[in-house]
Amino acid sequence: MAHGETRSGYRFDSERLDRVERRFWREIWESVPAEVSREHGVESHELGPAQATLVRALPNAQMPNLVLGGTRQGAVADGSLGAALDRVAAAGVAAKVPVLAGDPEATAAEGLLRSRSYEPGYAWMRFVRDAHEPRFRVPDEVEVTTADDGGQSPFGMIAATGFGLPAWAAAFFAGLPGRDGWRCYLASVGAEPQACAAMLVDDDIAQFGIAATLEPARGRGCQRALLRRRILDAAAAGCETLFVETGERIPGRPSPSYRNILAAGFEEAYLRPNWSPTG
Repeated sequence: MAHGETRSGYRFDSERLDRVERRFWREIWESVPAEVSREHGVESHELGPAQATLVRALPNAQMPNLVLGGTRQGAVADGSLGAALDRVAAAGVAAKVPVLAGDPEATAAEGLLRSRSYEPGYAWMRFVRDAHEPRFRVPDEVEVTTADDGGQSPFGMIAATGFGLPAWAAAFFAGLPGRDGWRCYLASVGAEPQACAAMLVDDDIAQFGIAATLEPARGRGCQRALLRRRILDAAAAGCETLFVETGERIPGRPSPSYRNILAAGFEEAYLRPNWSPTG
């Protein structure tokens, strides 16, 4: 399923999106200071087409423990996915393994995962759009600025707090502002930074992520303002395809992120169920 198409007919290359996604998470882990990695067991493993990013100190955290690329060509046949699962087991974490039906080795990957006592669970929805100018309004009270790269930005703290991670996990994100290809932003209400978001520009593709809002500012339009700014900046950078993910929509389970993404002109592209160990 290298090529896909949204309901409106916009075409995208899922393999290229996956490649950017792997870079996105790999570079987050590469930006973590060595002393933090040693103390908390922050690991990143490149295993052929598969990639494992793990945090031993956060064994049950959903975001940090992730295996990507497990359904790409060769990932099962050459042992890459199996090696990644071995790393997960050695780290003692409950990693998520997203699987997209139709990928080159999706069926084989599912078989391997079941043999390792993994089962499919809550899925992520991937959204795509082109770089046309956003047509939605954002609150006047929200001001969006770029996060500085001088080490004083609250970007990392806001991300960690908004994701419910411990204070030391701010180091996962604090080194991203100023990194090549990365654009990091803060949204302020009343001159006080209350939300953050990031964008990785890779050639003509932009991935949006690390969108978090502190509790006092939730529901005030910070994330819509951050979406608008990133869309404009992606277009200015020459990007043609923009993509982002959030959890699948389930009846009775409100999802402000899902609504914001649709309101920003993104279209649902495909679901990726997350497989995780049952033991």
